[in-house]
Amino acid sequence: MDILTADDFAPKEGMAFQMIFEVGDPLDLVLATIRRTKAHDFPGKSRDPFSLFFEGTKGVHCPQGIYRLRDETGWQVDVFLVPIGDKPDGSYIYQAVFN
Repeated sequence: MDILTADDFAPKEGMAFQMIFEVGDPLDLVLATIRRTKAHDFPGKSRDPFSLFFEGTKGVHCPQGIYRLRDETGWQVDVFLVPIGDKPDGSYIYQAVFN
């Protein structure tokens, strides 16, 4: 498995994604923000930590868990998403943290 970095997602910031389920229609998301964190170097360090923030579909809440996301180009990745809040319009914000 390749180690994902913030640079892998940088060109996808602002891009539409779909959360893919085994059964049912996909859920639309947008990669709204990438937050990078600089970590001190240490033996075995594979990347600097970063977080992804996705804005979800209005009125649809998904519990935290591992979800397959697909971008507009067909690229897919499985990430652990946590709902961290909702917006006034009723959409939810999800965060994925990579340490």
